[in-house]
Amino acid sequence: MDARFTILGQTGIRVGGVVRTQWGQLKLRAMLAVLLTRPGQPIPALELAEWVWGDDDELPNNPVQTLYSYSSRIRRAFESMQIRVELPVVNGAFRVDVDRNAVDYFQYRDQVDRARALARRGDHQQALDAIRGAFTIWRHQRPLDELRSDRADAWRAQAERNVRIPAYDLLCTEYLVLGEYPRVLTELDELAPDYLAHPVLLKRRLEALYLLSRTEEATGLYLSAYQSFKAAVNDAAARDLLEFHEHLKAHGVARTEPQTGAAGVLVPQQLPLDVPTFVGHGDNLAALDAMAARPGIVVVDGVGGVGKTAFVVHWAHTRRSRFPDGVLFVDLHGFSDGAVVDASSVVDRFLQGFGIPPDRIANPEHRLAKLQSAVSGRSLLVVLDNARNTAQVHSLLPLFSSCLVVLTSRSRLSGLAARLTPHRISIEPLDTDEAGRLLVDRIGARGSDSAALADLAQVCGGLPIALKVLANHIATRPSVQLSAFVSHFRERGVLDIGVSHGPRAVFTQSLRALDPDARLLFRAIGAHPGSGITVRAAAAMAALPARRVHEALDALAEARLLDQAGELDRFKLHDLLREFSASLLEDAEERMAIERRMLDYYLRTAERADQKMFSTGFRVPTSDSAEDVDALEFTDVAAAHHWGTVEAQNLVALVRFALEAGYLEHAVQIPQLVGEIWLRQGLTGDVLNLLHAGIAAAEQLGEPAEEDAAALRLQLGFTHLQRQEYRQAEYHVHQAHLGFVRAAGDQTVGIAVCLHTGARILVATGSILMGIDSHERALAMVRQLGERGRGIEKFFLLRAGEAYKHAFEYERAADYYCQALELARTQEDEATEATVLLLLGALRFAQERTAEARGFAEAALWKHARLHAVGMVGEVCALLSEIELDDGELFKAKQYARQAYRFCGRVGASLSEARALSVLGGILGRADRREGAIEALERAQAIFADLDPHRATLLAADLDELQSERDIPSSRTGSPVIDRRPEVR
Repeated sequence: MDARFTILGQTGIRVGGVVRTQWGQLKLRAMLAVLLTRPGQPIPALELAEWVWGDDDELPNNPVQTLYSYSSRIRRAFESMQIRVELPVVNGAFRVDVDRNAVDYFQYRDQVDRARALARRGDHQQALDAIRGAFTIWRHQRPLDELRSDRADAWRAQAERNVRIPAYDLLCTEYLVLGEYPRVLTELDELAPDYLAHPVLLKRRLEALYLLSRTEEATGLYLSAYQSFKAAVNDAAARDLLEFHEHLKAHGVARTEPQTGAAGVLVPQQLPLDVPTFVGHGDNLAALDAMAARPGIVVVDGVGGVGKTAFVVHWAHTRRSRFPDGVLFVDLHGFSDGAVVDASSVVDRFLQGFGIPPDRIANPEHRLAKLQSAVSGRSLLVVLDNARNTAQVHSLLPLFSSCLVVLTSRSRLSGLAARLTPHRISIEPLDTDEAGRLLVDRIGARGSDSAALADLAQVCGGLPIALKVLANHIATRPSVQLSAFVSHFRERGVLDIGVSHGPRAVFTQSLRALDPDARLLFRAIGAHPGSGITVRAAAAMAALPARRVHEALDALAEARLLDQAGELDRFKLHDLLREFSASLLEDAEERMAIERRMLDYYLRTAERADQKMFSTGFRVPTSDSAEDVDALEFTDVAAAHHWGTVEAQNLVALVRFALEAGYLEHAVQIPQLVGEIWLRQGLTGDVLNLLHAGIAAAEQLGEPAEEDAAALRLQLGFTHLQRQEYRQAEYHVHQAHLGFVRAAGDQTVGIAVCLHTGARILVATGSILMGIDSHERALAMVRQLGERGRGIEKFFLLRAGEAYKHAFEYERAADYYCQALELARTQEDEATEATVLLLLGALRFAQERTAEARGFAEAALWKHARLHAVGMVGEVCALLSEIELDDGELFKAKQYARQAYRFCGRVGASLSEARALSVLGGILGRADRREGAIEALERAQAIFADLDPHRATLLAADLDELQSERDIPSSRTGSPVIDRRPEVR
């Protein structure tokens, strides 16, 4: 993006595509340049005069009055160029109101910071591209070229020392990492000779010379620089250079290695467990070994149940050392009856694998960029299992250009060939010998009948899923001859595979051997569209007591007709078995009864979760159930939160099923109940899928569901607001408003919430005054409702207070917070009361009223602790750590920061976690524990880069200062942040 103003060189103003540098007299240009060094910040007139007039200049009789005259002339120049920029004068201080990114100097700094962040993550090629981009902004220009004062000279010297020199250091380091050693010398040769006297750049030159085997030249440079330092009586620099050079000689090459991970980024290990017994496919394993020699895409295809996933997982487990940077794995559910996993959900799961909470990055495009940054340049294995078609994966594949990507699918995914030329492996059914070995492993001595083994392998079509079930069936009947099973299964049909013999007969025989409860349950759960099912959900579907259902599920798992899904009360069906189970429900009336009980169970459970988490809000109207489905009860908010998380995939699949099967009321009501729960967890992609399905159902219901459709559209708008997609948010909120106006009955609440959400959009997009006006109107509407509106009025007050805080009307914000506090206390809503106390504490801290801030924060801490609200306790501790640090109470600050880091990290409250880390970094820095301080600040900056870029930029300055005091980094033997040593725990 081209800068609107330039201060690197002459003071320029961009008009169209041209930068004008002769737009006014020299002193006008000088004055604007000074103001642009602090955009948006006031500079007192006397200080400004010291900048503009140097010692050799003739000072005006009244410099302040002259500056007022200059400011008027600058405004006229802006008007003549049709530039809308304010230049106010308040209390004798001048200010230019422009965004810092409109100034080339700050664009340069931001680009350098971006490059530095990429380098820390190990994205060295991107880091090099970014830092080279920065040098297209500032290469050889003299900053503030039209200023000749001492203040300007000091600013230039500081910018050179703290910004430009570290940027050249980063540029050279990235060239060294990427092996482009001659470029280091080329870059340094272009600098003025005095740059080479700088110790950091001198070390980079010595490294490059040694890496190029130009040791004689390196030795000469070292001796010359060493003598210069000694002659200048700079013993510290001379000793440091001596130690560095001795290290180079002792180790041959002091090469900088690529970092293996960024601060706070984990090595992902998402691979499922290996199969207990794996047979066959030796040629395919060798082929995949060869294909994995370099990054690329491998498609592994084959019919359902043939063992594609088992093949890839087994190969990955036995070759894990090839992928030191980790393994990413996701089941895309491409051929299940449940919800297909979309690209945004994959991105979220992979971010979690790196230890990056997706909910701290609101915008989906930013999440995508974050994942691309995390994987770039890494030796990763990425497994995209069970892909339905090319469309499901095409947006993901460009992210993994440096990785080995293995796709499994029943489809050949031929659409990939034209663009990405993937390698291909087709998994065929096991041959007779291999299938026999798999059977023998499970049935023991009876496997000596090779002829019978061959016949059974043929019955199963060589499919591992069928072979395993058959083997279990045989193993539980030890007195029956193997040949008897052959004659029994030979004439059975095939279950939707297209071969002459297959699994249906095997599954049927296994099922017949079980008790009636197990048979009923297996038939019932085939109607469940999700990827997994709990004991309670299965009990509701089969209308059986939970105890009997658990026993029946265990029996099905023992018969290999069902798999345990990671938790004792959760089970799942293989796709092939799901098809078989669904085919058993032939009676339409029975099927409908099971489906309705299933949907009622999830609806009632979602309703109870909503009531537990949002106890004072308006209730979503739901229809009555025909029978008791024993829905879950939640003891606390955490339990409701957990249920919403673990059932997310199931709920998306259920709503989609309800829409397609005609259960439209369920499809309308469930999204309204769980959408807000998921928003708290950052699952915005799933929320959007859910809401769109709900709207489609409401549209089919027509006029009776007008209010529901409006409520769903309002949630849709709110979700886009959370994702920072403001245009879509505004559109859907407007549509919701129109829907509430059309709906029958009193819709004041819905209209007020539309106005309130619209106000939040206005504030978020910078229209703060308009947003405040809309907040006020929304408040007036909800207050007209009297007691009916008290449940949400306090939330309206909170958001209005935040808007006033953005407008720097702190006392007005405090007034609204206090009104919300009074309402929360009247309603005995202790959770909201504690939240308001925290907001008041943060507000008073922003006003530098430390004692009041501490009082509010301590009261909030006590209340949140009583409620066992771990995440909120962490956030309060983060605020208290900042308050105590600001007040000079280092011990208290350290203690609060320790607790904040621990609690916020546990629940994913990333912003407060970063604040705590920055406090820890400051305390460690003061204690001269430089390595720990750097690590803490790096971790904080990595989080702030996503959530608060301005604060990330401020931290960059602290990091630069700390890092400039150390040489080539040595490997860390321990982490004072992660290991939680006593000083920071």
